Amino acid sequence: MNLVLPIMVDGVSSMVERGWDVDVYLICGFESLAETRRRRIVDALPHGVGLEVWTDAIPFYYVKRHNQELKTPYQSIELAPHGLSRQHRFVVRDKLMEYDFFTAFEDDMRITADHVVNFLEMSVDIDRARREAEDSPDGKVRVENAALDNRSVRGKSMDGATVGNDLVEDPMTAEELRRLWPGFVRVEVLDKRGVGGVGTEHPLLVDGALDNFKWKENVPPSMKYESQFGAIDPNVCCGVPPGRDRTPSDPDKDDLLLWETDISAMGVRHYPGDIGWAAAMTVEDRADVGSYWSGMGHNYDDPAMKRPRRVNSLIGQQAGWMATRSQVIYFHEHACPGGFLPPFDGKEWLNDSLQTRNGAVEFWSGGYQLFGRCYFNRILSMDPKRFSRQLLYHASNNKQRTLPSGKFVRFSNFLGQLYTVKERALKSLMTG
Repeated sequence: MNLVLPIMVDGVSSMVERGWDVDVYLICGFESLAETRRRRIVDALPHGVGLEVWTDAIPFYYVKRHNQELKTPYQSIELAPHGLSRQHRFVVRDKLMEYDFFTAFEDDMRITADHVVNFLEMSVDIDRARREAEDSPDGKVRVENAALDNRSVRGKSMDGATVGNDLVEDPMTAEELRRLWPGFVRVEVLDKRGVGGVGTEHPLLVDGALDNFKWKENVPPSMKYESQFGAIDPNVCCGVPPGRDRTPSDPDKDDLLLWETDISAMGVRHYPGDIGWAAAMTVEDRADVGSYWSGMGHNYDDPAMKRPRRVNSLIGQQAGWMATRSQVIYFHEHACPGGFLPPFDGKEWLNDSLQTRNGAVEFWSGGYQLFGRCYFNRILSMDPKRFSRQLLYHASNNKQRTLPSGKFVRFSNFLGQLYTVKERALKSLMTG
Protein backbone atom coordinates (compact mmCIF):
# COMPACT_ATOMS: atom_id res chain seq x y z
CA MET A 1 0.00 0.00 0.00
CA ASN A 2 2.84 2.42 0.84
CA LEU A 3 4.28 1.90 -2.64
CA VAL A 4 1.19 1.55 -4.82
CA LEU A 5 -1.10 4.20 -3.33
CA PRO A 6 1.20 7.26 -3.67
CA ILE A 7 2.05 6.34 -7.27
CA MET A 8 -1.61 5.88 -8.15
CA VAL A 9 -2.57 9.16 -6.50
CA ASP A 10 0.22 10.97 -8.40
CA GLY A 11 -1.23 9.86 -11.71
CA VAL A 12 -4.89 10.39 -10.91
CA SER A 13 -4.23 13.84 -9.44
CA SER A 14 -2.37 14.94 -12.57
CA MET A 15 -5.40 13.95 -14.65
CA VAL A 16 -7.97 15.59 -12.38
CA GLU A 17 -5.93 18.81 -12.47
CA ARG A 18 -6.56 18.91 -16.23
CA GLY A 19 -10.29 18.79 -15.64
CA TRP A 20 -10.74 15.14 -16.58
CA ASP A 21 -13.32 12.91 -14.91
CA VAL A 22 -11.43 9.87 -13.61
CA ASP A 23 -12.48 6.57 -12.06
CA VAL A 24 -10.16 3.91 -10.66
CA TYR A 25 -10.71 0.16 -10.93
CA LEU A 26 -8.49 -2.10 -8.84
CA ILE A 27 -8.36 -5.77 -9.84
CA CYS A 28 -6.93 -7.77 -6.96
CA GLY A 29 -5.89 -11.35 -6.47
CA PHE A 30 -6.47 -11.44 -2.73
CA GLU A 31 -9.82 -12.57 -1.37
CA SER A 32 -10.98 -9.35 0.26
CA LEU A 33 -10.05 -5.73 0.92
CA ALA A 34 -10.44 -4.60 4.51
CA GLU A 35 -12.76 -1.63 4.91
CA THR A 36 -10.00 0.34 6.64
CA ARG A 37 -7.77 -0.10 3.61
CA ARG A 38 -10.55 0.81 1.22
CA ARG A 39 -11.25 3.95 3.22
CA ARG A 40 -7.56 4.84 3.12
CA ILE A 41 -7.61 4.64 -0.69
CA VAL A 42 -10.80 6.69 -0.99
CA ASP A 43 -9.44 9.38 1.33
CA ALA A 44 -6.18 9.62 -0.65
CA LEU A 45 -7.82 10.00 -4.06
CA PRO A 46 -8.91 13.46 -5.24
CA HIS A 47 -12.50 14.46 -4.56
CA GLY A 48 -14.96 13.09 -7.10
CA VAL A 49 -12.80 10.17 -8.27
CA GLY A 50 -14.76 6.92 -8.29
CA LEU A 51 -13.33 3.67 -6.97
CA GLU A 52 -14.38 0.11 -7.72
CA VAL A 53 -12.52 -2.93 -6.41
CA TRP A 54 -12.72 -6.46 -7.83
CA THR A 55 -11.27 -8.82 -5.25
CA ASP A 56 -10.70 -12.56 -5.57
CA ALA A 57 -10.26 -11.95 -9.30
CA ILE A 58 -7.92 -14.84 -10.12
CA PRO A 59 -9.73 -17.11 -12.62
CA PHE A 60 -9.87 -20.90 -12.59
CA TYR A 61 -8.74 -23.17 -15.41
CA TYR A 62 -7.76 -26.70 -16.38
CA VAL A 63 -4.07 -27.26 -17.09
CA LYS A 64 -3.80 -28.89 -20.51
CA ARG A 65 -1.19 -30.46 -22.71
CA HIS A 66 0.08 -28.75 -25.87
CA ASN A 67 -2.55 -30.65 -27.86
CA GLN A 68 -5.19 -29.04 -25.61
CA GLU A 69 -6.15 -32.33 -24.00
CA LEU A 70 -6.41 -32.62 -20.23
CA LYS A 71 -3.28 -33.97 -18.58
CA THR A 72 -5.26 -36.71 -16.83
CA PRO A 73 -8.83 -38.01 -17.23
CA TYR A 74 -9.54 -36.78 -13.71
CA GLN A 75 -7.96 -33.35 -14.07
CA SER A 76 -9.17 -30.97 -11.37
CA ILE A 77 -9.82 -27.28 -11.80
CA GLU A 78 -7.24 -24.95 -10.25
CA LEU A 79 -6.38 -21.28 -9.89
CA ALA A 80 -4.62 -19.54 -12.79
CA PRO A 81 -2.52 -16.78 -11.15
CA HIS A 82 -1.15 -15.75 -14.55
CA GLY A 83 -4.74 -15.05 -15.59
CA LEU A 84 -5.14 -12.16 -13.16
CA SER A 85 -3.50 -9.91 -15.75
CA ARG A 86 -6.27 -10.81 -18.23
CA GLN A 87 -9.17 -9.73 -16.03
CA HIS A 88 -8.98 -6.02 -16.82
CA ARG A 89 -10.30 -6.85 -20.30
CA PHE A 90 -13.65 -7.86 -18.78
CA VAL A 91 -13.88 -4.49 -17.02
CA VAL A 92 -13.01 -2.63 -20.23
CA ARG A 93 -15.66 -4.54 -22.15
CA ASP A 94 -18.26 -3.90 -19.47
CA LYS A 95 -17.48 -0.17 -19.26
CA LEU A 96 -16.52 0.45 -22.89
CA MET A 97 -19.25 2.97 -23.68
CA GLU A 98 -18.92 4.82 -20.38
CA TYR A 99 -15.42 6.25 -20.91
CA ASP A 100 -13.47 8.02 -23.64
CA PHE A 101 -10.07 6.67 -22.62
CA PHE A 102 -8.61 3.67 -20.81
CA THR A 103 -5.28 3.03 -19.12
CA ALA A 104 -4.54 -0.47 -17.85
CA PHE A 105 -1.19 -0.95 -16.13
CA GLU A 106 0.52 -3.01 -13.47
CA ASP A 107 0.12 -1.52 -10.02
CA ASP A 108 3.67 -0.18 -9.57
CA MET A 109 3.71 1.90 -12.76
CA ARG A 110 3.49 5.69 -12.55
CA ILE A 111 1.16 6.90 -15.33
CA THR A 112 0.41 10.63 -15.49
CA ALA A 113 -1.56 13.04 -17.66
CA ASP A 114 1.66 13.92 -19.51
CA HIS A 115 1.88 10.34 -20.78
CA VAL A 116 -1.76 10.37 -21.87
CA VAL A 117 -1.54 13.72 -23.67
CA ASN A 118 1.63 12.72 -25.50
CA PHE A 119 0.06 9.41 -26.51
CA LEU A 120 -2.98 11.22 -27.89
CA GLU A 121 -0.86 13.77 -29.77
CA MET A 122 1.26 11.06 -31.38
CA SER A 123 -1.86 9.07 -32.25
CA VAL A 124 -3.30 12.13 -34.00
CA ASP A 125 -0.06 12.63 -35.96
CA ILE A 126 -0.11 9.01 -37.09
CA ASP A 127 -3.78 9.16 -38.05
CA ARG A 128 -3.30 12.40 -39.98
CA ALA A 129 -0.49 10.82 -42.02
CA ARG A 130 -2.66 7.76 -42.64
CA ARG A 131 -5.49 9.89 -43.99
CA GLU A 132 -3.06 11.73 -46.25
CA ALA A 133 -1.89 8.40 -47.65
CA GLU A 134 -5.48 7.32 -48.27
CA ASP A 135 -6.17 10.54 -50.18
CA SER A 136 -3.01 10.46 -52.32
CA PRO A 137 -3.16 9.16 -55.93
CA ASP A 138 -0.71 6.31 -55.31
CA GLY A 139 -1.90 5.50 -51.79
CA LYS A 140 1.33 6.63 -50.14
CA VAL A 141 2.48 9.56 -48.03
CA ARG A 142 6.03 10.90 -48.21
CA VAL A 143 8.47 12.64 -45.90
CA GLU A 144 8.56 16.32 -46.75
CA ASN A 145 11.98 17.55 -47.93
CA ALA A 146 13.41 14.04 -47.74
CA ALA A 147 17.10 13.62 -48.50
CA LEU A 148 18.07 12.35 -51.95
CA ASP A 149 18.38 8.56 -51.88
CA ASN A 150 21.34 7.55 -54.06
CA ARG A 151 21.27 3.85 -53.18
CA SER A 152 21.21 1.57 -56.19
CA VAL A 153 20.88 -1.61 -54.14
CA ARG A 154 18.39 -2.09 -51.33
CA GLY A 155 18.58 -4.54 -48.47
CA LYS A 156 16.45 -7.66 -48.39
CA SER A 157 14.67 -9.24 -45.49
CA MET A 158 16.72 -11.76 -43.52
CA ASP A 159 13.63 -13.34 -41.95
CA GLY A 160 9.88 -13.35 -42.49
CA ALA A 161 9.54 -9.57 -42.87
CA THR A 162 8.24 -8.18 -46.16
CA VAL A 163 10.72 -5.28 -46.02
CA GLY A 164 14.46 -4.98 -45.57
CA ASN A 165 16.28 -3.39 -42.64
CA ASP A 166 17.36 -0.25 -44.52
CA LEU A 167 14.23 1.93 -44.68
CA VAL A 168 15.05 5.55 -43.82
CA GLU A 169 12.67 8.05 -45.44
CA ASP A 170 10.67 5.69 -47.63
CA PRO A 171 7.01 6.43 -48.47
CA MET A 172 4.38 4.72 -46.33
CA THR A 173 0.97 3.29 -47.14
CA ALA A 174 -2.16 3.84 -45.10
CA GLU A 175 -2.07 0.22 -43.94
CA GLU A 176 1.52 0.58 -42.70
CA LEU A 177 0.60 3.72 -40.78
CA ARG A 178 -2.46 2.01 -39.34
CA ARG A 179 -0.06 -0.43 -37.69
CA LEU A 180 2.10 2.31 -36.14
CA TRP A 181 1.67 2.82 -32.40
CA PRO A 182 3.14 5.14 -29.72
CA GLY A 183 5.11 2.87 -27.40
CA PHE A 184 6.39 3.07 -23.84
CA VAL A 185 9.45 1.78 -21.99
CA ARG A 186 9.86 1.14 -18.28
CA VAL A 187 12.45 3.18 -16.40
CA GLU A 188 14.01 3.09 -12.97
CA VAL A 189 15.85 5.86 -11.12
CA LEU A 190 19.36 5.10 -9.90
CA ASP A 191 18.96 5.02 -6.13
CA LYS A 192 22.17 6.43 -4.65
CA ARG A 193 20.71 7.05 -1.21
CA GLY A 194 22.90 5.52 1.46
CA VAL A 195 25.76 4.85 -0.94
CA GLY A 196 29.17 5.75 0.46
CA GLY A 197 29.44 3.75 3.64
CA VAL A 198 31.10 0.37 4.07
CA GLY A 199 29.10 -2.34 2.31
CA THR A 200 26.74 0.13 0.67
CA GLU A 201 28.13 0.06 -2.87
CA HIS A 202 25.45 0.17 -5.53
CA PRO A 203 26.05 -2.68 -8.01
CA LEU A 204 25.75 -0.30 -10.96
CA LEU A 205 28.34 2.10 -9.54
CA VAL A 206 31.00 -0.59 -9.16
CA ASP A 207 33.64 -1.07 -11.88
CA GLY A 208 32.08 1.55 -14.14
CA ALA A 209 29.16 -0.64 -15.19
CA LEU A 210 27.08 2.29 -16.44
CA ASP A 211 30.03 3.87 -18.24
CA ASN A 212 30.89 0.67 -20.10
CA PHE A 213 27.43 -0.38 -21.23
CA LYS A 214 26.74 -3.06 -23.81
CA TRP A 215 27.38 -2.15 -27.46
CA LYS A 216 29.03 1.15 -26.50
CA GLU A 217 31.93 0.52 -28.86
CA ASN A 218 29.71 -0.64 -31.71
CA VAL A 219 27.22 2.22 -31.43
CA PRO A 220 28.80 5.06 -29.44
CA PRO A 221 26.22 7.62 -28.30
CA SER A 222 26.09 10.91 -30.17
CA MET A 223 25.34 13.35 -27.35
CA LYS A 224 25.12 16.40 -29.61
CA TYR A 225 21.36 15.97 -29.51
CA GLU A 226 21.28 17.50 -26.02
CA SER A 227 22.57 20.86 -27.30
CA GLN A 228 20.57 20.70 -30.54
CA PHE A 229 17.20 19.42 -29.36
CA GLY A 230 17.33 19.36 -25.56
CA ALA A 231 17.93 16.73 -22.91
CA ILE A 232 15.57 14.15 -21.42
CA ASP A 233 13.38 15.62 -18.68
CA PRO A 234 13.54 13.19 -15.74
CA ASN A 235 10.71 14.87 -13.85
CA VAL A 236 8.06 13.84 -16.37
CA CYS A 237 8.33 10.16 -15.52
CA CYS A 238 10.02 10.21 -12.17
CA GLY A 239 9.66 13.52 -10.35
CA VAL A 240 8.21 12.28 -7.06
CA PRO A 241 8.14 14.04 -3.67
CA PRO A 242 10.91 13.27 -1.15
CA GLY A 243 10.43 10.83 1.68
CA ARG A 244 9.24 7.77 -0.23
CA ASP A 245 10.97 4.48 0.51
CA ARG A 246 11.82 3.23 -2.97
CA THR A 247 11.62 6.29 -5.20
CA PRO A 248 14.37 8.89 -4.77
CA SER A 249 13.33 12.48 -5.41
CA ASP A 250 14.93 15.07 -7.72
CA PRO A 251 16.39 12.63 -10.27
CA ASP A 252 18.98 13.77 -12.77
CA LYS A 253 18.64 12.91 -16.46
CA ASP A 254 21.58 10.53 -16.13
CA ASP A 255 19.87 8.67 -13.28
CA LEU A 256 17.22 7.16 -15.58
CA LEU A 257 17.99 3.51 -16.28
CA LEU A 258 16.95 1.17 -19.10
CA TRP A 259 17.11 -2.61 -18.86
CA GLU A 260 14.16 -3.85 -20.96
CA THR A 261 15.99 -3.65 -24.30
CA ASP A 262 19.15 -2.25 -25.88
CA ILE A 263 20.31 -0.60 -29.08
CA SER A 264 20.86 -3.94 -30.88
CA ALA A 265 17.09 -4.44 -31.08
CA MET A 266 16.27 -0.94 -32.32
CA GLY A 267 15.80 0.75 -35.64
CA VAL A 268 15.19 4.38 -36.58
CA ARG A 269 13.13 5.97 -39.33
CA HIS A 270 12.03 9.38 -40.52
CA TYR A 271 8.25 9.01 -40.58
CA PRO A 272 5.99 11.33 -42.61
CA GLY A 273 4.15 14.37 -41.32
CA ASP A 274 4.56 15.50 -37.74
CA ILE A 275 5.61 12.03 -36.56
CA GLY A 276 9.21 12.83 -37.50
CA TRP A 277 12.25 10.80 -36.52
CA ALA A 278 11.42 7.92 -34.21
CA ALA A 279 12.92 4.70 -32.94
CA ALA A 280 11.29 1.43 -33.97
CA MET A 281 11.03 -1.14 -31.21
CA THR A 282 11.04 -4.90 -31.68
CA VAL A 283 8.13 -6.43 -33.54
CA GLU A 284 7.43 -9.81 -35.11
CA ASP A 285 9.08 -10.07 -38.51
CA ARG A 286 5.81 -10.62 -40.38
CA ALA A 287 4.39 -7.42 -38.84
CA ASP A 288 7.37 -5.11 -39.49
CA VAL A 289 6.60 -1.99 -41.57
CA GLY A 290 10.29 -1.16 -41.82
CA SER A 291 13.06 0.97 -40.35
CA TYR A 292 16.84 1.32 -40.49
CA TRP A 293 18.15 -1.34 -38.12
CA SER A 294 21.04 -0.36 -35.86
CA GLY A 295 22.90 -3.49 -37.02
CA MET A 296 23.09 -2.48 -40.68
CA GLY A 297 26.69 -2.82 -41.85
CA HIS A 298 27.39 -5.62 -39.34
CA ASN A 299 27.84 -3.18 -36.49
CA TYR A 300 27.75 -5.97 -33.91
CA ASP A 301 30.85 -7.85 -35.13
CA ASP A 302 28.81 -10.79 -36.40
CA PRO A 303 27.96 -10.78 -40.12
CA ALA A 304 25.42 -13.55 -39.51
CA MET A 305 23.54 -11.68 -36.78
CA LYS A 306 19.87 -11.18 -37.57
CA ARG A 307 17.64 -8.45 -36.28
CA PRO A 308 16.28 -9.50 -32.86
CA ARG A 309 12.58 -10.23 -32.94
CA ARG A 310 11.08 -12.35 -30.17
CA VAL A 311 14.01 -12.18 -27.76
CA ASN A 312 12.49 -11.84 -24.30
CA SER A 313 15.31 -9.71 -22.91
CA LEU A 314 14.94 -7.19 -25.75
CA ILE A 315 11.18 -6.97 -26.34
CA GLY A 316 10.73 -3.93 -24.10
CA GLN A 317 7.93 -4.84 -21.70
CA GLN A 318 5.85 -1.72 -21.03
CA ALA A 319 3.68 -3.16 -18.22
CA GLY A 320 0.36 -2.11 -19.70
CA TRP A 321 -1.41 -0.21 -22.45
CA MET A 322 -3.58 2.85 -23.03
CA ALA A 323 -6.08 3.64 -25.77
CA THR A 324 -9.15 5.64 -26.67
CA ARG A 325 -12.51 3.91 -26.88
CA SER A 326 -12.40 3.98 -30.69
CA GLN A 327 -8.91 2.46 -30.64
CA VAL A 328 -10.08 -0.35 -28.35
CA ILE A 329 -12.95 -1.05 -30.75
CA TYR A 330 -10.46 -1.14 -33.63
CA PHE A 331 -8.30 -3.60 -31.70
CA HIS A 332 -11.25 -5.85 -31.06
CA GLU A 333 -13.04 -5.72 -34.40
CA HIS A 334 -10.16 -5.41 -36.86
CA ALA A 335 -6.57 -5.62 -35.63
CA CYS A 336 -6.42 -8.51 -33.18
CA PRO A 337 -7.20 -12.06 -34.36
CA GLY A 338 -9.75 -13.48 -31.95
CA GLY A 339 -10.49 -10.03 -30.57
CA PHE A 340 -9.08 -7.84 -27.83
CA LEU A 341 -12.03 -8.19 -25.46
CA PRO A 342 -13.92 -11.21 -24.06
CA PRO A 343 -15.19 -13.87 -24.54
CA PHE A 344 -11.85 -15.20 -25.95
CA ASP A 345 -13.46 -18.45 -27.07
CA GLY A 346 -12.61 -18.77 -30.77
CA LYS A 347 -10.13 -20.96 -32.59
CA GLU A 348 -7.47 -18.24 -32.30
CA TRP A 349 -7.56 -18.85 -28.54
CA LEU A 350 -7.57 -22.63 -28.88
CA ASN A 351 -10.91 -22.29 -27.08
CA ASP A 352 -9.05 -21.49 -23.88
CA SER A 353 -7.32 -18.13 -23.42
CA LEU A 354 -5.55 -19.18 -20.22
CA GLN A 355 -3.34 -21.87 -21.72
CA THR A 356 0.39 -21.21 -22.01
CA ARG A 357 0.30 -19.97 -25.59
CA ASN A 358 -2.08 -17.17 -24.62
CA GLY A 359 -1.62 -16.99 -20.90
CA ALA A 360 1.68 -15.23 -20.14
CA VAL A 361 1.25 -12.29 -17.78
CA GLU A 362 2.96 -9.91 -20.20
CA PHE A 363 0.74 -11.04 -23.07
CA TRP A 364 -2.18 -9.36 -21.33
CA SER A 365 -0.74 -6.69 -19.03
CA GLY A 366 2.49 -5.89 -20.85
CA GLY A 367 0.92 -5.14 -24.21
CA TYR A 368 2.51 -8.16 -25.91
CA GLN A 369 -0.76 -9.05 -27.63
CA LEU A 370 -0.83 -5.64 -29.33
CA PHE A 371 2.70 -5.72 -30.74
CA GLY A 372 2.69 -9.44 -31.37
CA ARG A 373 -0.57 -10.96 -32.46
CA CYS A 374 -2.16 -7.63 -33.46
CA TYR A 375 0.79 -6.51 -35.63
CA PHE A 376 1.30 -3.06 -34.13
CA ASN A 377 4.74 -1.45 -34.52
CA ARG A 378 5.72 0.58 -31.45
CA ILE A 379 7.70 3.75 -31.95
CA LEU A 380 9.52 6.09 -29.56
CA SER A 381 9.84 9.68 -30.69
CA MET A 382 13.43 10.91 -30.88
CA ASP A 383 12.33 14.40 -29.89
CA PRO A 384 13.66 14.50 -26.29
CA LYS A 385 10.51 16.25 -25.07
CA ARG A 386 8.27 13.53 -26.45
CA PHE A 387 10.73 10.77 -25.63
CA SER A 388 10.59 11.85 -21.97
CA ARG A 389 6.83 11.28 -22.06
CA GLN A 390 7.19 7.71 -23.28
CA LEU A 391 9.18 6.62 -20.23
CA LEU A 392 7.15 4.98 -17.45
CA TYR A 393 8.49 4.79 -13.90
CA HIS A 394 8.70 1.28 -12.49
CA ALA A 395 8.24 2.54 -8.95
CA SER A 396 9.26 -0.70 -7.25
CA ASN A 397 12.71 0.46 -8.40
CA ASN A 398 14.18 -2.96 -7.62
CA LYS A 399 15.50 -4.27 -10.95
CA GLN A 400 18.72 -2.27 -10.59
CA ARG A 401 19.76 -4.39 -7.62
CA THR A 402 18.46 -7.77 -8.76
CA LEU A 403 19.42 -8.03 -12.44
CA PRO A 404 22.94 -8.34 -13.93
CA SER A 405 24.64 -4.96 -14.22
CA GLY A 406 25.42 -5.60 -17.90
CA LYS A 407 21.73 -5.20 -18.77
CA PHE A 408 21.61 -1.52 -17.81
CA VAL A 409 22.26 1.64 -19.78
CA ARG A 410 21.43 5.25 -19.01
CA PHE A 411 18.49 6.48 -21.06
CA SER A 412 20.49 9.59 -21.98
CA ASN A 413 23.14 7.35 -23.57
CA PHE A 414 20.50 5.14 -25.19
CA LEU A 415 18.91 8.14 -26.89
CA GLY A 416 22.40 9.22 -27.95
CA GLN A 417 22.90 5.80 -29.55
CA LEU A 418 19.65 6.25 -31.46
CA TYR A 419 20.99 9.54 -32.82
CA THR A 420 24.15 7.74 -33.93
CA VAL A 421 21.99 5.26 -35.85
CA LYS A 422 20.10 8.21 -37.38
CA GLU A 423 23.40 9.69 -38.58
CA ARG A 424 24.39 6.34 -40.10
CA ALA A 425 20.99 5.99 -41.76
CA LEU A 426 21.27 9.39 -43.45
CA LYS A 427 24.84 8.64 -44.50
CA SER A 428 23.69 5.39 -46.12
CA LEU A 429 21.49 7.40 -48.51
CA MET A 430 24.58 8.99 -50.05
CA THR A 431 26.15 5.72 -51.18
CA GLY A 432 25.58 4.63 -54.76
